[in-house]
Amino acid sequence: MDSQSWIAIAVVFYCATVIAVAYFVFVVRKSNLFDPIGQYLFFLSLFSLPLPIRALLTEEIEGSVTPYLPTLMHYLPISLALTALSMPLFTLGYYSPWARRVARATPIPMRQPPERLGLAFMVLIGLSVLLLYLLTSEAGGFVPFLLLGYSSTEQTFGRGYLAVGLPWLFVASLFLLYGYSRTRSMRYLVSFIVALGGVVLIQLLIGNRAMLLYILLVVMIYVHYGIRPLRWKFLVPFALAVFLSLNVMGTLRGSGYENIGDFIEKTTASAERVSQDEAKNFFYTLTIGEFVVPFETLPQMVRTIGIEDVPWFGLSYIRAPIYLIPNFLFPDRPLPLASWYMERYYGGGLRLNEGRQFFFLAEAYLNFGPAGIIIVALFWGVLWGALRQWLARSELHPAAVLIYALSVGFMFRCIAGDFATLVAGVTQQSLAAALIGLLIAGGTLRRRAPPERAPA
Repeated sequence: MDSQSWIAIAVVFYCATVIAVAYFVFVVRKSNLFDPIGQYLFFLSLFSLPLPIRALLTEEIEGSVTPYLPTLMHYLPISLALTALSMPLFTLGYYSPWARRVARATPIPMRQPPERLGLAFMVLIGLSVLLLYLLTSEAGGFVPFLLLGYSSTEQTFGRGYLAVGLPWLFVASLFLLYGYSRTRSMRYLVSFIVALGGVVLIQLLIGNRAMLLYILLVVMIYVHYGIRPLRWKFLVPFALAVFLSLNVMGTLRGSGYENIGDFIEKTTASAERVSQDEAKNFFYTLTIGEFVVPFETLPQMVRTIGIEDVPWFGLSYIRAPIYLIPNFLFPDRPLPLASWYMERYYGGGLRLNEGRQFFFLAEAYLNFGPAGIIIVALFWGVLWGALRQWLARSELHPAAVLIYALSVGFMFRCIAGDFATLVAGVTQQSLAAALIGLLIAGGTLRRRAPPERAPA
């Protein structure tokens, strides 16, 4: 059989696997979409299926589709099959006794009224503004930095220790939502909506769709567990609307705005052009955009590791914590895997704000070959299962819900990225600010947890 026939078989195998696992997860075990395993199944499929399905239809290279697609056709079926096998392995680790043991060994927040949530919000805002002032001083200030639009992300490379001021603004706003979940005071809710609106406007100006999706996921997860459950009849149409909006935003975002009015004028003009184009503008991320990019790294590893290149035998995992060190303190640290991949297979990077994300299972294969898929899927299952068990053991304490939402909301970026994304990304961009805020608010931990109960 030719490559396309094998790809078709692999796609069917993947779909059958995800349906079987989803039935077990959602029907038998009564988990939900906002549990880590629900996010894993959804985003794993979203990052894995588009490239093989596209390869079934055409080998034409356009948009972000890899120019190596004809070379990788032979390796797509085995790559998709290995990805499919990661789902039952993840599920095995997720519901395993090991996950429960890790959760029991992790301290949980104590139930006491937080008294300084407003102070936590103000301190985090102050820290964020200071970091952003240092980041944007070379661009002439914060507003000129925002008016750079999409190209503003180039200013943040190598200066991530300052760029965290942007996501920290969002984390700060969550302490207002935290206050509302505790008191149901409209003062907290209105303040949160205003603060969140400012954060969203900033991200719209710089065209950061990944951050906007992260913001949306975190807020929805927090609302689901900390305020009131969200139902499917709301989630399905809302998710579709968000997906289409983020696709359109990708076609509208630009750079080099003169002022806010210029941003509105150019965006409106682009919107008129988009509305006149074909329907593919509403789905391009699935066909030629972001979702066809990360998965290419897995068949590339299958093609070369053990044949042209020597396995890394865990090196990328061992060195992941060094990316917690700011670049100015460790300027000679190794390239992240995404940058290494560009140099190794493309002969160098693209623009500073463009590139190839390195699929997390590709890193597993890079280090240990097919066995790496098994190891990493089981490890991830235990890790994320422990987080869900930990939330249940905390009895949905708002502080635990905050940490949980910030972590699970980051999963889609962890799937599309390497282990350093999980270790350094979620820590620097979210958890560090959250822990600072919780300490200021007066939060404390205890080692002994209450008797375990079934996850909500």
